Amino acid sequence: MINYVLGAPGSGKSLIIPRLRALLPDRVVLDWDAFMGPAGDLAGAPIPQTPQTWEPYGRLVRAIADVVLPADMVLLGVCTPEELTDWPDGPWILLDCSDDVRRQRLTARNEPDEIEEVLSDAARYRALALPVVDTTQLSPDEVAKAVADKVIATPQPG
Repeated sequence: MINYVLGAPGSGKSLIIPRLRALLPDRVVLDWDAFMGPAGDLAGAPIPQTPQTWEPYGRLVRAIADVVLPADMVLLGVCTPEELTDWPDGPWILLDCSDDVRRQRLTARNEPDEIEEVLSDAARYRALALPVVDTTQLSPDEVAKAVADKVIATPQPG
């Protein structure tokens, strides 16, 4: 089973990955972005800045997920349910934060050029009405615990 964790940049996904691995030792915690560096080396272009690599990169992540399955998995990324319709069914969680906090986080990461696009993505994700973990006032440990609790509470199929 895959539990999907969707979050626009600045929501806290990267910060909680090691914490989720500690809290969910019986699940594989997979970061959609984890293979971008090596995949970009193979493609001869950086994946995030090269739109023609996005579809093949998605197929690479899917192939990795297929190898990991049937182990239970938590997949963190920026793809929406609509973008992953051919993936296995599973519950979704949205990591979100206020736009002001997202601006602060992205500015601190020195990514101010992307802020308006990211805020647009965050608004689009909110419109999906997924269960939310609001990271605005939570520490990474608290966010990871909230996500882990939702994952654990999810009924397993079969």
